[in-house]
Amino acid sequence: MKLKKMYAAEKLDRITEIARENQFDTILSQVASLRTMLEENDYVEVVVLGQFKAGKSSLINSFLKKPVLPVGVLPVTAVITRLFYGNEKKAWVEKLNGKRAAISVGQLGEYITEKNNPENKKQVFRIDISLPELKAFEKLRFIDTPGLGSVFAHNTEVTKNWYKNIGAAIVVVSATQPLSENDIELIRAAVEQSPEVYLIVSKTDLMNDGELKDILTFIKERTKEVFNKEFRVFPYSSMVSDGDHKKQIIKGIFKKLSEQAPETNRRIVDHKLRYLTKLTRSYLEIRLNLQNKKEEERKELKDKIIDQQLKLGYVKKELAYITENYKTTTRTKLEDELTAKYHQGLNKKLSGQLAVNYEEWKGNLSKVTGEYEAWIREAMATAMKNVENSERDFMQGYLDEVREHFNNYLSGFRERLNQNLQKAIGVSIPEDDFEIEVKTMEKANISVSWAFESHIDLLWFLIPMSLFRETFRKYFLKQIPFEVEKNLRRLVSLLTNNLNNQIDELHQQSLNYITSELDKIRDVLDAPVSGSDDVREQMKLLKS
Repeated sequence: MKLKKMYAAEKLDRITEIARENQFDTILSQVASLRTMLEENDYVEVVVLGQFKAGKSSLINSFLKKPVLPVGVLPVTAVITRLFYGNEKKAWVEKLNGKRAAISVGQLGEYITEKNNPENKKQVFRIDISLPELKAFEKLRFIDTPGLGSVFAHNTEVTKNWYKNIGAAIVVVSATQPLSENDIELIRAAVEQSPEVYLIVSKTDLMNDGELKDILTFIKERTKEVFNKEFRVFPYSSMVSDGDHKKQIIKGIFKKLSEQAPETNRRIVDHKLRYLTKLTRSYLEIRLNLQNKKEEERKELKDKIIDQQLKLGYVKKELAYITENYKTTTRTKLEDELTAKYHQGLNKKLSGQLAVNYEEWKGNLSKVTGEYEAWIREAMATAMKNVENSERDFMQGYLDEVREHFNNYLSGFRERLNQNLQKAIGVSIPEDDFEIEVKTMEKANISVSWAFESHIDLLWFLIPMSLFRETFRKYFLKQIPFEVEKNLRRLVSLLTNNLNNQIDELHQQSLNYITSELDKIRDVLDAPVSGSDDVREQMKLLKS
């Protein structure tokens, strides 16, 4: 096994060298995942895939005989969750920044569920759970993934980005909707990454024996037709706590994988190596095929691949339109949110505070005015900061909406680019896991104006305050609605500027990504013919 592991590492080194030399970033990402798998050879990663509400989490809970993973009527799972054997029941959350912290199993819902962690705002990379109940399968690590096809597009992206980490794969197909396009996509992704792919048909309690038999036959025949491969298909229902179906899954999948963990991992690594080798060769073939074309042919191919809708000028206009469309509505959205919510309440609150504080201010008009100005500045600054803090979720939600729009645009760009590549030279580039990110917003700076427009007004200190105290109290009270409205508008302006700066940043990230992708394609299309021998040598090296 050590020799085989060394051989696999040498092949990976060879692929890495070629991928780096040719800047094949997608391949380098998959190489990194495979190296991790080689290092953790003692465990088989069993990734559970399926559409949303197919019953993935319920399936795992059923085999654990306890509701460890949250389930519900709506799409629940929002992040990757890994379960494995441990002497004690423990859980850890690992963030995207690499930080790892222990949490209680009772806190899982705060991080896993879409409800408590919408769009993964808590920046969770993965949840790890150790359980004594998995003693019988201590060589396995079960990965629960977000479902595909729900209204939460980011859940689909999380799962797709995990494809490269597939060890063995269980694809859960609902008996109520067997073999949808998403199911076929999942099976195809699993087959690309692993020789160990199993299909489980869930919710079989909703079918009678005749219907179930027809469904199982259909799935076996259809998958053989599409993939030219026979899959083992297991019926199952989490509503039935025990029975033959459960025993068959334990014996046919879990026990088999657990008892043959080293051999299974070797097959998975070999499979992934073959896939990566084939993928690298296809990239090299693109380069070689284009290098052998005459200049006119290469220009024609370039025009087919980078068509009108993919040209940078067109893309810039599209991104600019998206950006301006959001930026022009930012102020209106903030005004509607802040004015309606806070104007009247702040007037009332600050007027009440003034009534209390005014009784404590003594001396002539100059001194009382100084007290008022110090108070209103502090009170207004606190009020505006509280408003800003209260509206962080609203502003973050707005930015997430913008981010999602840009990410969808990038996804459409990649899809069209791949379609054009496929049509022009018969090869497509695998999707990467790039997504634009929202940076932390800066705090707004708050300030208030003087009580009087000119300090000449303070000559009123010659007038005895004992006679005019009530007059100035009313004057200060009348200023409060003006100060509240003025500072709310000022806050709206500051927040509008902050949000629009963020939108500009998202725009720039999108443009940088697309420019980079187009530059890579152009580099391939414009590669000099003199490099053909090097590419051929690299292809021979892979072939050997």
